[in-house]
Amino acid sequence: MSTILTSEAQEQLNHIRHSRDVVHAYSPAIQKLFNLVIDYVDDAEKAGQGGKKVIWAGVPWAMPLIYSTGAIPVAFSELGRISGQEAITISEDHYQMPAETCSMVKATAGEWYLRKQAGSSITRIFGSSSACEPYNLAWEVMKKEGFDVYTSDVVYRAPGVEGGRYEELVQYFVDEIREFNEWLTGTREIDKDSLHLEITRKNYLMRRIREIMDLRLNHPFYVKSLGIMYLLNGLTHYFGKPEEYTEVLDSLVEELSLLEANEADRRRAIPLIWTGGSGQEFGIYDAIDNAGGALLGFVSSPYAKDYNEDIDPVESLARFQLESQMAGASIYRRHVIEQQIDKIGARGLILYGYLGCSFGSVTREMYREYFHNKGIPSINLEGTFQVGPPSGQILTRIRAFIEMLS
Repeated sequence: MSTILTSEAQEQLNHIRHSRDVVHAYSPAIQKLFNLVIDYVDDAEKAGQGGKKVIWAGVPWAMPLIYSTGAIPVAFSELGRISGQEAITISEDHYQMPAETCSMVKATAGEWYLRKQAGSSITRIFGSSSACEPYNLAWEVMKKEGFDVYTSDVVYRAPGVEGGRYEELVQYFVDEIREFNEWLTGTREIDKDSLHLEITRKNYLMRRIREIMDLRLNHPFYVKSLGIMYLLNGLTHYFGKPEEYTEVLDSLVEELSLLEANEADRRRAIPLIWTGGSGQEFGIYDAIDNAGGALLGFVSSPYAKDYNEDIDPVESLARFQLESQMAGASIYRRHVIEQQIDKIGARGLILYGYLGCSFGSVTREMYREYFHNKGIPSINLEGTFQVGPPSGQILTRIRAFIEMLS
């Protein structure tokens, strides 16, 4: 099936095309990136119709394993870009989800319903509800709609979990990985050679991302906010096309390496760190760019360290997750934010979350207070997971925040 876009989603698509054709007209790499973004879901649907194994996947740690089986993961995040008020209305009226429910849950559940009614070839969902109770409801609802749903158990590394207790957690996670592989392929036996190749690929791509982020310190405005957001989102799922995504990163490194350092841009840029989900209100990114802000640090997608290629690849998968900012307790992400602040000389933090997510609200307030006490200002933004224009109040707050930092 081809995605039928609402007027709101069409506006977002037009925004991406404008960023590709006008804003980034000078960068073939970013233009190719946006082509991958635009084609991602529809091409995955076509692959599913052609007999390829394709699943909806909202669990970043599993992506190398999914690719190692020959399957294609379609990230939940892309549902936000193509869903609108119709999906929200279905969740609230048809499924009777309370209006205050997280917009991400309502958008994905409503969009899955619409796509299944339209004959979608993607009928398997892999999710986790490590911090989101409403998604537990969504999984049960989707099962009743005929989806094959698998959810992984919570793998949470609390502060101070070391030594023998940590090793037990690793082994528990390894067992979880094997159970997921059984759901996906029919066997708990993992093709370790194939998984090792995917881990090697992921390490290469993370090194490329680190190169790009380092080069951007001298060219803070070459890749605008929307472009860098999608570049980092792609590090999780490769937009279903690992080889083409690799070409994008290789080309962008080459483009940035050939540029001469622009001291005027470096002095003018206001270095910022983005932490949290990626919003679909693209006007937020425009407001950051237009105010002179430069998103030079991110903590949502782990890329600061490599997977260990010298140990069993299944264990490597588990240890990478448990030793990154995605381990569970917010203290692990806080450490990464501190490292980013020092590296890029960040003047402020943008703490972003989705409307209705109480867990995210608490986490952002913890970060705000912690970094405020360290003299690092922040702005706390809440937006919708589905498409839609940002409110004038949000845009005004962003402009005022960046002006305060200049």
